[in-house]
Amino acid sequence: MALMAIDNRDTIDSVAYESNTLILQLYDHLDFDEEFEYDHMVMLQDKLNTYIWYIDSNQYQDTYLEKEFSNFIINVFFMFEPTGLCKKFLENINLKLYEANIHINYFVEQE
Repeated sequence: MALMAIDNRDTIDSVAYESNTLILQLYDHLDFDEEFEYDHMVMLQDKLNTYIWYIDSNQYQDTYLEKEFSNFIINVFFMFEPTGLCKKFLENINLKLYEANIHINYFVEQE
C-alpha cells in the first residue's frame, strides 16, 4: 500500500473515474486496538466527511472539467481488520448516503 493517510483528514488519498462513476480511495494503516478504537473511529469519520464534502461541493470538477458523474464510490482500504463497531458505522453511513448515489466499500489488505 503506497499511501497511508487516515491521519491527514484534509487530503483525498486517490481519485479516479470509470464511466460516470467517480472513485475515491482512502488508506487506513491504523490498528483497531481496544484503547485506540474511539480515536481511530473519529479519524475515520473526519476523513470520510472530507470525502463527502469533496463530492457534495463538486470539487472534483476542478480536475475533471468536462465530466459528469452520477455515481460516487469511496473505497476504504484497511491494513487491519475493522471492528464490528466500525463495520456497523460504515453500514449506517451507506444507508444515509444511498440517495446521494454515494457508496462506501471497504477492503482489508492481505499480506
